[in-house]
Amino acid sequence: MSGSGILRVLVAEWPENQFFNLAFEEVLYLESKLPTLRFWRNDKVVVIGRFQSPPLEINSLEARDLGIKLVRRFTGGGAVYHDLGNVNYALTLPNHKLSIEESFSVVASAVVEALGSLGVSKAYYRPLNDIEVDGLKISGMAACRTHDRVFVHGAMLVSSDISILWRVLKISREKLSDKKFTQSRVKRVTTVNEVLGRTVSPEELYKAISEALSRRLGLEVEWGAPDNTELRKALNMYKGKYATLEWNLKYVDEVRDLISDEEYEALKAIARPSKHQERFIEVLSLE
Repeated sequence: MSGSGILRVLVAEWPENQFFNLAFEEVLYLESKLPTLRFWRNDKVVVIGRFQSPPLEINSLEARDLGIKLVRRFTGGGAVYHDLGNVNYALTLPNHKLSIEESFSVVASAVVEALGSLGVSKAYYRPLNDIEVDGLKISGMAACRTHDRVFVHGAMLVSSDISILWRVLKISREKLSDKKFTQSRVKRVTTVNEVLGRTVSPEELYKAISEALSRRLGLEVEWGAPDNTELRKALNMYKGKYATLEWNLKYVDEVRDLISDEEYEALKAIARPSKHQERFIEVLSLE
């Protein structure tokens, strides 16, 4: 794949407010005028896919007790756990006609190349949307497209606490009675640091992935920052969508009889911003 022009690269993250992080993600997809690659991290949150029912994906009581939040993303796929040891990458390509399958392949190939440059020589792409090392998942991706733009984002396990992941994500499906919801596939996982036996900084990954993607796309990397318009639209998206129970707890009513009242109340507690997170938004609004 080749072309000419700029690949805008942003490190734009608000780990302390996971809901705003996801709002900004959708704004980049909808509004980016240039090919844009974003890197970011979340702190202690389960991110579920657009079509998932929260009670089937998260142990809400465990998550509440551990201070872990719940937020729904605008793309499909399964539930993932984010902490500061997880690096997220997101690519928006306006004016591109790539299919979902082609876009996964382009991004995955670049990520595999980037991992190889850091010493993860056995990484490979497993279609449709996983990157593995020796059969262990190290990164998963999700995507969407419209007639004039393509979007792919992924989560890479760098130094995440895997023990927490297994505590908060539901493995058992005995209670699953309605097959219409997207289920998260249970897979064994590993981390970049575990594979390499050393600590890899987020900055190393940012540089390696951006350079590999620039070569795949035939674009020149240009590091930048969010502009005021993007931030303002993300604030509106946050307030109207990502901070609401209507969005994050969609599809709960369909399986309400499968969970206790305590679990339901815990879901409501973790699926909306805390007072501290709301104060963060107030400060951001004033800047």
